Amino acid sequence: MKTKTQITHCLLLAFGTFSCSDNSNPVEEVVILPPAVENNQEQESKVVDNFEFPIVYVEELDQMQEYFKEQHETSFSHVPNKNWMSFTAGKDGILTKILLFGKPNYLISEHYGKQMSGFVRSGNPNTGAKFGSWTLQRDDIVNQLYNQGLDETEAGWITIRMKGKIPQEAGKTYFFVCEKISDDRPWFGAFAFGEGNPYLSGRHWLHDEHDLVFRTYVGKTKDQIKREQEQAFVNEPISKKMMKNSSLKTIVQPPPPKPMLASDDLQLSNSGDNNFEEGGQELFQGEPIPSLVLENNPSDSQEADPPQSKPLEPKEPEKSFFNRLFKKTSEQ
Repeated sequence: MKTKTQITHCLLLAFGTFSCSDNSNPVEEVVILPPAVENNQEQESKVVDNFEFPIVYVEELDQMQEYFKEQHETSFSHVPNKNWMSFTAGKDGILTKILLFGKPNYLISEHYGKQMSGFVRSGNPNTGAKFGSWTLQRDDIVNQLYNQGLDETEAGWITIRMKGKIPQEAGKTYFFVCEKISDDRPWFGAFAFGEGNPYLSGRHWLHDEHDLVFRTYVGKTKDQIKREQEQAFVNEPISKKMMKNSSLKTIVQPPPPKPMLASDDLQLSNSGDNNFEEGGQELFQGEPIPSLVLENNPSDSQEADPPQSKPLEPKEPEKSFFNRLFKKTSEQ
């Protein structure tokens, strides 16, 4: 009986062990990564759709290439290896806009769409880190050319504003990439380019020695300006030493003097007469007036107040000899 009871207990323990191990497996299968990864992808897509124009406090021209030949034009495509241009940033900050020189494509065409959109990559046009977004419509190009006094058949500067905070680090290469063209068309726009490698720090997809006519602008946010000011404050002791070594060498130039009119000369001469009445001391609140102004215009002061030129009437008249003699006899 004891052996049967022990065997029964062992079987029950074994059954309990297997049943626990069977129950633990479904719990491990429930906690899997794919759902979390899918949620992250949805969040990233929402962020991309909600890009806004960056708010910058300073905007500067960074890169430019303005050489082109007449009737040398190309278009952007959404096909890889035919959809980008590159440039190398020269300043740190945020890419705010890119200007291209060109004109819109023909409206009635089976090859050109009415809109193109894309983003900016760093390092590589196909696999580099992707930043921001941009959109350019044919109507935008027509309106911009109209504001420049140009017809849609004439080439002019076309501004493409960037959405999102697209970082720009000096010395790094970035790619302006077209991702999509509307109406399921392969091409968009007509943009001028130059041959002979006029811009050494970048290129166009068409040829390694072809460069689009473009300009890039870099801005700085409030936080970036604050960091630069803090960094300057850290380096302040060095600047102070340099100032000590070169003391009195830096002169802050005042604003240029205003031209002096004839009426101004008259006012200055009159005010000079009044200010020197009390003990010969100056009563000017600001800077003293140069003596040349008063010396060169003596006629103005005399013509301004001719009655005051001979104020001798109020003096007491001298007594005659008869009055002095009469006064002596009366006093005796």
